[in-house]
Amino acid sequence: MLKKMAQIFTFTILTLFCSSVFANPMFGEYQNQFSLSLGQSIRRGLNTEELFYADMTYSQPTTFFRRAARRNIELGGFKGNDCTETICSADNGYPRTANLSQYDLALFGLSGDVLLFSIGNFYTNVRLGAYIKSETTNRIRSAFTFGEKITFGYRMNRINLEFYARHFSNGTLTNENSGQNFYGLSIAINL
Repeated sequence: MLKKMAQIFTFTILTLFCSSVFANPMFGEYQNQFSLSLGQSIRRGLNTEELFYADMTYSQPTTFFRRAARRNIELGGFKGNDCTETICSADNGYPRTANLSQYDLALFGLSGDVLLFSIGNFYTNVRLGAYIKSETTNRIRSAFTFGEKITFGYRMNRINLEFYARHFSNGTLTNENSGQNFYGLSIAINL
């Protein structure tokens, strides 16, 4: 058991050391990045609903405790489709909300990504951010919201393709805080 823990510790240290590279794997030789993200809501387990997320993000490379990182300005929003007879009759193990348009809102935020590891042009990072929403909802009752995101990406010179899962919540600033989860894809252009 002790030998296995030592191996895991050694692998983790080597991974962290090897991914602290001079060129940021999310940017390559470029210094600016514009991205477009599209996603769909996930509720209870892996069940999806007709609530969608989209954002535009401007990013620059930086470091975080000598780790490759990215700082971001995000402008996005949620858009819900009200439930039709066909969608509402599909039972995926939980009650469906009929009027998802009540969650339509815009948001603006600042965030930072930190590279977890990279192998070649593949990379994984995590994002933490703070956001202001245009509306409050019964899922997140406050206008101030936190966001977390994990990304699995691939950089092809000037284009990055990323698969992500993200969560928004207010960190229990209010009593109502069931949060909102999304999964989706991003495409970024490095300039």
